[in-house]
Amino acid sequence: MRAKKLHWTTLAIFILLLGGSRVSQAFDFGGLLEDLAKPKAEPEKQEAPASAPPAEPAKKEQDGGLIGLGESLGLIDKKSGDLLKSGVSTVKAFQPIGYEEEKAIGGSLAVQVFNRFGGPYKNEALTRYVNLVGQAVADVSDRPDIEYHFAILNTEHPNAFATPGGYVFVSVGLLKLLRNEAELAGVLGHEIAHITHKHALKTIQRGQALKGLTSLTLTAMNKDMGLFDKVIDEVSEILFTRGLDKDLEYEADKFGTEYAFRMGYNADGLKNFIKVLGQSHKGESSIFSSTHPSPGDRLGHLAGESGRYKGHVLYPVLTKRYKSETQGRL
Repeated sequence: MRAKKLHWTTLAIFILLLGGSRVSQAFDFGGLLEDLAKPKAEPEKQEAPASAPPAEPAKKEQDGGLIGLGESLGLIDKKSGDLLKSGVSTVKAFQPIGYEEEKAIGGSLAVQVFNRFGGPYKNEALTRYVNLVGQAVADVSDRPDIEYHFAILNTEHPNAFATPGGYVFVSVGLLKLLRNEAELAGVLGHEIAHITHKHALKTIQRGQALKGLTSLTLTAMNKDMGLFDKVIDEVSEILFTRGLDKDLEYEADKFGTEYAFRMGYNADGLKNFIKVLGQSHKGESSIFSSTHPSPGDRLGHLAGESGRYKGHVLYPVLTKRYKSETQGRL
């Protein structure tokens, strides 16, 4: 019961903020685009004063932690020891991509999204509304501590994208298919989930662009712009052509639904939109159809999640507010 009150209280505060506040200028990527195309170099670290080199270990052949100790005691033969050391080296090779690098990659891809899909849709009031809903959902996500940017694409095809680092896009065509704010929150939640769970980054870490690298830093990308371009090309191929693994899309559906519910929306928002998308002929010409699992498969996976949200049918969908905020602006 306390959890239900918390959801209602959170959404009530958001309703007051949305209904009673007006900002002088809707969010726009504006000058941010100028800084997105290429990564910025990390500040050079000052070298420490020269000092005497550390003494070499007396018996280097016994290095290697527990594996080396096992070899010296005769508990592990040399061949097995070499295999174990090789495995440890492989694990060390995959270092997580840092947030600054994530922003550089995502920012460059954000420019590509605008270039490929009609550029930004210039309506400040509508952009402000999408940002308020998106930021509210992001604030209750599993990664609320990074900065998120939400933009509308000027294309009639129903599309939505997320690039690493917090960049989320929905098209005018998609907004026209939505029927209420709960559906909008579910769609934005799905894209936010791709960012919070770093789906694109995890995919490229398994790909060819980073093969043989132990880490990906801004300094490395600035020294070798070819490396940066390879990373961007690979992520572009994933987002715009191949799509992410189906399991990652199902995971984004699951957590997108969860995030919208945490904010206080009816948990069926995303599921209901997927039904609408499946029935719409517009979806057939959208990149959605080639980069996402079929609506039927997605609905099948979401069906098993509905039991987690007891009483969610009492939560609002906010149809009137969605129509009020979008009427005459699409």
